[in-house]
Amino acid sequence: MKILALSLLVFASVQASAEGIAKNCRVGQVTQLTGTVEVQRQNQTITPTTGMKICRGDSFKTSASAVAELTLRDGTKVTVGKDSQFVIRDYRIFRKQPNIALFDLVQGAFRSITGSITKRPHRFEVSTRIATIGVRGTDFWGGYGITPNGAFDVIMLSGKGVYVKNDKGQVELSTAGFGTTVTGDGGMPTEAHAWPEEKVTRAVATITP
Repeated sequence: MKILALSLLVFASVQASAEGIAKNCRVGQVTQLTGTVEVQRQNQTITPTTGMKICRGDSFKTSASAVAELTLRDGTKVTVGKDSQFVIRDYRIFRKQPNIALFDLVQGAFRSITGSITKRPHRFEVSTRIATIGVRGTDFWGGYGITPNGAFDVIMLSGKGVYVKNDKGQVELSTAGFGTTVTGDGGMPTEAHAWPEEKVTRAVATITP
């Protein structure tokens, strides 16, 4: 009887662990990979493949010539740019509560085209070391490297708009082609302004294979 009870306890523990992992990995899947990409998942380093499920907490890191496209459950597409690190901090779709999508851009650049998650109450944010991007529903790009001295740039490409904020202030981007810059020391985001074509081209190049 003791052996049977112990076996049942072990089985229940394994089953609960498997169910927990499955629930944690209902974020979406990897839909396109170019070049060398690694995923840090807890204490493991994984080489992702197309179709791999994405889990909360996954950290995607790309090489200097690599790009990864992620498609989330609601249809949101995130492109992790070259030489970048992008973390899926939290992602949850609810029926009655506000939806949650929280990400961290540790380095590099990304692009996001939001899906149905922003069609009802939500919190969709991308945090960096000097500013946070909040999303109302849009196609936008954000990243380091196209303005000197560690500055962070954001441009709205289309949609309802995004805001960029830090402890110095907040700027709204509501017109396609308008962007803002946060200096490397974390200064206030600049006023929204139209980006020259050359700057947009350099931004898009960071997330293009």
